[in-house]
Amino acid sequence: MIVLYVILWAILGLLLLLLLLTLMPVGAELRFDGEFHLRIKYLFLNIPLLPGEPQEETKEPSKEEEKPEEPEKPGRTGIGGRIKASLKREGLGGFLQALGELISLLGQATVGILRGFDLRHFDLYLCVAGAGDAAAGAKLFGKISEGVYSACGVLFTLLPCGNKGVTVDLSYDLWESRVDFSAELSIRPFFVLMEGLKLVIKSIRPLRRILKSERKNKQ
Repeated sequence: MIVLYVILWAILGLLLLLLLLTLMPVGAELRFDGEFHLRIKYLFLNIPLLPGEPQEETKEPSKEEEKPEEPEKPGRTGIGGRIKASLKREGLGGFLQALGELISLLGQATVGILRGFDLRHFDLYLCVAGAGDAAAGAKLFGKISEGVYSACGVLFTLLPCGNKGVTVDLSYDLWESRVDFSAELSIRPFFVLMEGLKLVIKSIRPLRRILKSERKNKQ
């Protein structure tokens, strides 16, 4: 009997520990200076994820060994794959495209998960180059300003941020556009788990209906 109590208390203690760990925020630091840099922080862990270690160059296969690449099937990559692909983009165009895609993915998240996010810091300075062609630079400046301020407005509606700054500038002295960006975000895994549990519970009834209809069809 004593052994049973010890086992039950051990299980209870383990569950309590897991609950406390899910309540600890997972932080992410995102930075862009021509390419994205991503660092994840959790408790005492500090893990850099992007840009990652440079991969060794591999020899190009001969023409005989080359095989045609299979076309990527839709739906093969999930949300994680889409985020990873967005963060691998470089340059001004890559940054703007990634920003739009990340905000779009964030907008698809459920209200419960969004409540768990905390956008602590967001600072974006974008300077459009106009040294080569003043008229083209001014036109590009207007287009980018409209897109960036609109996208950031949507972002701050989804995730309010007290420490934020967004500036789009135009310089006729620059030959190449410049982007300086940094953001800090955190989320508690507990909210993600709760939303996952709600999804499982909501899917029980539809699954039962599908199983019942299949049994009737077989009979």
